[in-house]
Amino acid sequence: MLFLGIDCGGTKTKAVLIDENGLVLGEGKSGPGNPNSSPLSVVRQSIKNAVLQALSRHCREEVKAVCISAAGTLGGNSQLFEEIISEILPSAEVIVKGDYEVAHVACFNFRPGIVFIAGTGSIAYGINEKGESTRVGGWGHLVGDEGSGYWVGREGIVKALRAYDGREKDTLLTAYVLEYFSAHTPDEIIRTIYSSKNPKTLVGGFAPYVVKAAKEGDSTAYSILRNASKEIAIAYRAAAKRLGLEDVRDKLAITGGFYFGAKELLKPLIENELRKIFGYKITLKEPFISEAEAAAIIALKTMQKQ
Repeated sequence: MLFLGIDCGGTKTKAVLIDENGLVLGEGKSGPGNPNSSPLSVVRQSIKNAVLQALSRHCREEVKAVCISAAGTLGGNSQLFEEIISEILPSAEVIVKGDYEVAHVACFNFRPGIVFIAGTGSIAYGINEKGESTRVGGWGHLVGDEGSGYWVGREGIVKALRAYDGREKDTLLTAYVLEYFSAHTPDEIIRTIYSSKNPKTLVGGFAPYVVKAAKEGDSTAYSILRNASKEIAIAYRAAAKRLGLEDVRDKLAITGGFYFGAKELLKPLIENELRKIFGYKITLKEPFISEAEAAAIIALKTMQKQ
């Protein structure tokens, strides 16, 4: 029997095939796989390509179960993913999990702990010794996503425009925002943002420029990352309190594309905030396997319980 894990991200889709012992037998990579940010036709093709690559040397009928990791499953995408997989692997059982659940396994291997995902969006998810779980944040870019790439990108654009107006001190972000949008004036930026079909991705894409400016010594950009670290630390605190975790050493982990892109600056900032909150030094853990492999392990474990 074989088991497949699929990580459907906003920019890429990854599939991992494992056997009954958890040994990786195949991998596949493709384009965007999140229906919240890409057309259905693109998502369908990305998932199909990644799956077929992972299965290139194996028979489809051998796949017993498939676990899909995706953001936005609470928004009703579960049935959509099940339909896509049934077209490729009609005899396999399909399990759809939130990306935060799979990220937790990738970091803690089913043990207690709290993981924070800092991608384009953000969410914290934790499990205690009793098996009780909780999530903090994850409310989307319009009303949440603090500490995420979108949040940092938005704050960077806001600060850049305020500096342009003379409402705040000069910052490198003003020049970078013009560069990012290929604009000559801020007026062009506004038109681009408000006419965009995917403003979340567009605004979130400015986050690397905030990180770049911070590395170059820009105090405004650095303060944005410091505020992001505070928001992330607050989410950890809230999750720990709700789970009743008294000692969180070795129980906090972080992942996500934005985090890894800003890790050099962001990790020490977050750990500093955590020390202030909890009163002792905490070293953040990171995934020891990919989310796609973690999804495959969830598929394996789920079938073993049946």
